[in-house]
Amino acid sequence: MTDADPELDIVTLTDEEGNDRDFAILAVFPVGDDGQFALLAPVDELDSGEPDLDLYAFRYLEDDDGVDLEAVEDEDLLDRIFAEADRVLFEDEEDEDEDGDDLLS
Repeated sequence: MTDADPELDIVTLTDEEGNDRDFAILAVFPVGDDGQFALLAPVDELDSGEPDLDLYAFRYLEDDDGVDLEAVEDEDLLDRIFAEADRVLFEDEEDEDEDGDDLLS
């Protein structure tokens, strides 16, 4: 849990240098036929209140033993993941704006 949003799931990832860092899972969503992906942000950045976050995408694999996150190396796939993340995360906001601001109907 984070100070910014206690409802977010937190995972700890270890980088190539052995440093641990906590990340919040912001969303899990499908990308076409490529599977499920998770969008993560560092907890320390969420708690800082900074408007610009570093976002990371991982393949999200869930089975009886729990959840695995796998790094995505393919740049084209990463582009599709972040495009879908924009759609998934911001579609509701756009729909609300359109519903509330429709002056021509």
